[in-house]
Amino acid sequence: MVNTSTQVLQSAAVSPLSFLPECDLVDPRQILWPLPPADFTLLNHQIHVWAARLDLLPVDLDELNSSLAPSERERAVRFRFDLHRNRFIAGRGLLRAVLGRYLKTNPARLEFDYSATGKPALSGAAAGTRIGFNLAHSENLAVLAVMLDQDVGIDVERVRPIPDAEQLVARFFSSRENAAFQALPEEQREAAFFNLWTRKEAWLKATGDGIAHYLNRVEVSFLPGEPARLLSLPSELPLGGEWSLYDLTPPPGFAAALAVGWDEAIVSCRRWRFPGSADNSVGTFPVSPQNHFSADESPRKRESRLCQTQTR
Repeated sequence: MVNTSTQVLQSAAVSPLSFLPECDLVDPRQILWPLPPADFTLLNHQIHVWAARLDLLPVDLDELNSSLAPSERERAVRFRFDLHRNRFIAGRGLLRAVLGRYLKTNPARLEFDYSATGKPALSGAAAGTRIGFNLAHSENLAVLAVMLDQDVGIDVERVRPIPDAEQLVARFFSSRENAAFQALPEEQREAAFFNLWTRKEAWLKATGDGIAHYLNRVEVSFLPGEPARLLSLPSELPLGGEWSLYDLTPPPGFAAALAVGWDEAIVSCRRWRFPGSADNSVGTFPVSPQNHFSADESPRKRESRLCQTQTR
């Protein structure tokens, strides 16, 4: 598998994980974050992180498809398989549904612009609303981060066996990361690989940079049980400010990470339920301890060590 992955990466800024097979589906009852409160108010210091399943009932898919822009529907019909087409519709529909609630507007009216690397941003009538967001998905799970005025990135991956993990780490990550990874016992490498991948990609998505040319120049902590932390950044990037990494665990068996260009945020984790869903389970799941790229930790940072949510 490594030959296929590396050949494609040499010609395009794509993920080596793009070519790995899918595996077990997410049971919605495994998403342990609470359902949201009725009030969708987003304050300056808050990040709202949403988790949702993407395999939906036809009634939900029809409603979400009706909210998509013509360009999104055109993209959906280009998928070869219904499974991937429906998950694309669900993911884009989730984004529109959540942002529509924050903005108190019809999701179908939202417009988006895209950066050179494909990162979306609100445009049109919603361009001046201060809302930033980032969406990621793995198999039938989507995660969405929403925040005001700050760059935010999120990534999620199903933890699963990677036959050529050692070769991928050696080729595409830093020499220090490779040495630490190769020194791990075999039973720890699977979790470590996905910690490494999601934490690094979350930061790259927050900055809006493509992933291929910075994979070996952004260093993160990734050993099992080690708090998420940025260890090294490319010196030529004029990013400034403080950067924070957060571990997230929407359902068991997934690795997820959140990156934000601010050190004063409080993370609130929520579960989105589509109207036709039979998911009635409620619970809470903490955000793992996190560290930002700074020697000191603010009081607000300490408050963010757990999801600031209440079970309904």
